[in-house]
Amino acid sequence: MGAALALIGTVLGGIVAGRAAVKANRVTAQSAERVAEQNAAAERARVESEAFSRAREIYDHAITELREELERVRTQYERTQEQLDKISEKLLTERSSSQEVRDQLHQAQREMHEMSSRIEYMERVIAHLRKQIITAGLDPAEHIIHRGGAP
Repeated sequence: MGAALALIGTVLGGIVAGRAAVKANRVTAQSAERVAEQNAAAERARVESEAFSRAREIYDHAITELREELERVRTQYERTQEQLDKISEKLLTERSSSQEVRDQLHQAQREMHEMSSRIEYMERVIAHLRKQIITAGLDPAEHIIHRGGAP
């Protein structure tokens, strides 16, 4: 009977040890799962951060390119305005009904209108891109340049 009690004690000890091992394995698995979830969350945050950073670079580059084009168009606009003024003066001075001068004047006026439309369009695009950057919670890299070059 002593051997049976010893055997029962050993079996009960084995059961208790087995349950403890299962519980320890479960705790270890849960810890590993939490670590994996934390690592995945950190990786997602890193990828999102890189995506936002790249998007900002793209927007900033687009704004810079548009600003440069806007300045080129403004310079051309000013030159054309000077040309238009000279042509108008020539017309007044000569009081000529020369078709060539009228054609030049109309051409310059058409160019002025087209450039004015392009300037307005680019200003709207720049404002829209800046609004998107601000909506994304980022600070724009530059200030909007208003007509006349003042920030």
